[in-house]
Amino acid sequence: MNRSRITGSLASSLLAVSLLGCTPPPPEPDPPAQPFVFRALNLRRQDQQGRPLWELSSPETRYDLTRKLAQSRDVTGTLYEQGEPLYRFSAANGVVLNDGELVQLEGPIELERLDGERPLLLTARRLRWYPQQERMEIDRDPRASSADLELTAGLVRFLIDQDRLELRRSPQLRQGGEQPLRLSLSELDWTPGTGLLQGRGPVLGERQLGDGLLQRLTSPGFTGNTGDQTIDLQAPVQLQDPQRQAVIDARSTRLDLSRRQASSSEPFQGRHGPIRFSGGGFRLDAASETLQVQDGCRLQQPGEQLQAGSCRWAWGAGTVEASGSVVLRREANGLETTAERLVGRIGSDGFAEFSSPGGGRVRSELRLPGGGQGPDAAPLRPEGNRRRQRPPAFQL
Repeated sequence: MNRSRITGSLASSLLAVSLLGCTPPPPEPDPPAQPFVFRALNLRRQDQQGRPLWELSSPETRYDLTRKLAQSRDVTGTLYEQGEPLYRFSAANGVVLNDGELVQLEGPIELERLDGERPLLLTARRLRWYPQQERMEIDRDPRASSADLELTAGLVRFLIDQDRLELRRSPQLRQGGEQPLRLSLSELDWTPGTGLLQGRGPVLGERQLGDGLLQRLTSPGFTGNTGDQTIDLQAPVQLQDPQRQAVIDARSTRLDLSRRQASSSEPFQGRHGPIRFSGGGFRLDAASETLQVQDGCRLQQPGEQLQAGSCRWAWGAGTVEASGSVVLRREANGLETTAERLVGRIGSDGFAEFSSPGGGRVRSELRLPGGGQGPDAAPLRPEGNRRRQRPPAFQL
């Protein structure tokens, strides 16, 4: 074999191996970018006058540059009005998107109004805040409370620039205490700064009494104020006490929640079993257990009717008082009694025995067969064994 040919072939092979050994390996993919961890997050925005609008902070935040997303813990913030702090909020965790375009807070969350005269505390488990639109949306267990009033709904929109809460998805207003009241309706708007309430119905109300009984009310809608704790129900209004078979059908009616009173200055009608009563207005006071019939009182039951300027019915004490040009008529014997004031005490049979207090003057006329009449100044008493019903005992 030719030595030079072998030597050349070996040299060629070594050159090929040498070239293959120098080929670089394929490049490895770059590791994913790790989010930056900042010691603190501080975002602020000012109005055109340079006054603060809002600020947001967190002691620790992880920031993803590619997604423009910041994840924070122990988030706190402040909302300002004309440069003064008005609301303070906090959350366990928060996510800030697009450098503050959207802020999502997750619970527990608290939003507190910094106003001693108009307090508000809102709690929830999730809140979405759109700073540029000045709007917050709370859709996980939102609850807003002021004094002993609590408002709940499936969704609450907080319009920051209008300082208004819009409660949607089965909103409810509750009053705490020994006999709690709950109002359910379709929509409810609340302006915490003024306390103004605007409710759209149908409104269904229930009050839980101490003995476990329920009293109910209905209305198409209402306006109210959380500052003085009043609610003005729109007509027609119905107050019900099903266990006592008592109902009041009224027009516009005001509920004074702090005093536990219901009142109306418009004509109304009511019934309690066979008893009917009506007047030009009423005031029902649960604390004193009284019903005051105003501007013309009329009571009717089988065989009897009473008219007076006003009546006061104290179901707790078991007394009835009629004042002002009182006229009591009995159909059975044509007896008509007039007085300036009559009082009655309800006996064990549920019927009131009327008399003139303090020996006051009473005039009675009795129509006898053939047109005769005779005076009778004795106290009026129930006739026969006819049983009569107790007065209504509304406590709304």
